[in-house]
Amino acid sequence: MTRTREQVIWDFVQDWLRKAEGDFAAAEHLLGLAQQDCFTAAFHAQQAAEKFLKALLVRHQIPFPKTHDI
Repeated sequence: MTRTREQVIWDFVQDWLRKAEGDFAAAEHLLGLAQQDCFTAAFHAQQAAEKFLKALLVRHQIPFPKTHDI
């Protein structure tokens, strides 16, 4: 069975969303600890935001550079 272009794009979107949700969960976990690690939580929150944005860009087929400076 051949997959459509939309199905392939959706798979990439889902991959970015899963990665973003993992970073977001890590940030939440770090903030819930008795000794909060705000610096590392902020790092994971920023990573989650970047990955959620990349999912949106992929969904709308907007190219973006391979960088960590979005």
